[in-house]
Amino acid sequence: MDTNYEFLAEKESMWAEMLIQVLKDNDIPYTALPVHGAGLTIKAGIQERLRIFVPGEKKSRAEELLKGLFPDSENQ
Repeated sequence: MDTNYEFLAEKESMWAEMLIQVLKDNDIPYTALPVHGAGLTIKAGIQERLRIFVPGEKKSRAEELLKGLFPDSENQ
């Protein structure tokens, strides 16, 4: 992962995929990493949670999108 990427959010995989799609739709690059130690879902190989990182210069826009998508959540 490039060092200029900053943490945006940690979400369950279903919600992380939704956030990733919104980032893609808004041309915001991202990196999503599985949260190790959080366990796996019953289906082998699928991570329960993902941490999403975006470039520092795009973070404020990504945070706006995050709040629009999950208004009552605090990045987790």
